[in-house]
Amino acid sequence: MTGDEGRILLAQGREAEVFLQADGTVLKLLRNPEFEVLVRREATALDVVRASGHGGPTVHGIVTVDGRPGLVMDRVEGADLLTALGVRPWLVYRTGAVMARTHVAMHECVAPDSLPDLREELRFRIEGAPDLAPELASYALGVLEGLPSGDRLCHGDFHPGNILGPWRRPVVIDWGGVSRGDPDADVARTLLILRIRGAGAPPGTSMPLRLLIPIGRDLLAHRYLSVYRRMRPLDRDLLDRWQVVWSAARFFEGQFSDDIKREFPGLTKIIHRYR
Repeated sequence: MTGDEGRILLAQGREAEVFLQADGTVLKLLRNPEFEVLVRREATALDVVRASGHGGPTVHGIVTVDGRPGLVMDRVEGADLLTALGVRPWLVYRTGAVMARTHVAMHECVAPDSLPDLREELRFRIEGAPDLAPELASYALGVLEGLPSGDRLCHGDFHPGNILGPWRRPVVIDWGGVSRGDPDADVARTLLILRIRGAGAPPGTSMPLRLLIPIGRDLLAHRYLSVYRRMRPLDRDLLDRWQVVWSAARFFEGQFSDDIKREFPGLTKIIHRYR
């Protein structure tokens, strides 16, 4: 498949572009030709979520466009929760509750063996992070050795910008980092994204939300964690240790984003806090 063939660009990010096609489906097209494995993981995750009755777009196939891997699926109507917060920031409590309920439902899903093991993924990232100090990498790898495996569906990048659709039945998108693992690890990743100091606002964030970020991050994280705990038990010690590991692994992502590099001082503080 080549050319734009009448496609309309709907959204774009660091890793992919999303196009509306003439037949009403959407094409998520990754920028890096080497990332076909991420497309296949996303297709697998969406099939699992739909089979479990939690909703999500139907996948119509994996394609290649001008050498770039892509995923064709149904379009999900509605804005993401981050955009909704930008328009109505007073809905931060509702957003946190919706996030928690959606995440708990995700963690009810048993992940297929074809998905990568989360612990192995994190080990790979920590060992391959060029800007992570060797002593911090060694410490994080030691912490990782003592953390549990799991068999649940873990999104790996669960935050308001990746949740679309109606409040009562939201749809989670961007499953390229999906894995099989411990749900507490996935919660720890979300808390890290919400709370990390120095993190820039995602592309497209409105000015009202940018001004509220210093307060809003903590408020949203607190509400999300509180509601999640009511629905599913969490181990506080495990969460802390998983955040150490995720903080170290986040350095790997800095190779691809200057925004993430600005998080490095905050990530380093988190690792030192638990040493």
